[in-house]
Amino acid sequence: MAVRRGERPGCLAALVTPRREIVLQLRDDRPGIRWPGYWSLLGGGLEPGESPLDGVLREIREEAGIVPERIEEVRVEPWEAGKRPPHVFLGSWDGDESRLVPGEGQAVRLVPLGELPGKMPPHVRHYLWQLGLGAAA
Repeated sequence: MAVRRGERPGCLAALVTPRREIVLQLRDDRPGIRWPGYWSLLGGGLEPGESPLDGVLREIREEAGIVPERIEEVRVEPWEAGKRPPHVFLGSWDGDESRLVPGEGQAVRLVPLGELPGKMPPHVRHYLWQLGLGAAA
């Protein structure tokens, strides 16, 4: 895959509860950020020298204040041909919404998989579909 010099793919985390809910973040709605005001998976960019696993765990803590019970990187096909996909992780978390502590964005919610919001970035839907989580998307 083509990656520009100095560009590293970020990471995304699909955290699912035993009740088939997924943790989603409502991104800030301000100029200068990608997908403002959209619901997305937790995640973000990797810091220099940070492994994808360490990066995704850091992003989950920063954005939702939680630690998943289980998490593993899964292979996904890129959203755009010729581009490298992000590091996508699938994990589980068995908590209720009251334990989510939004540290970034406007909100963090548990959303039933059958009720994914309409306002989600298309690449996020693409990865959820590949994980078998976005059939209703």
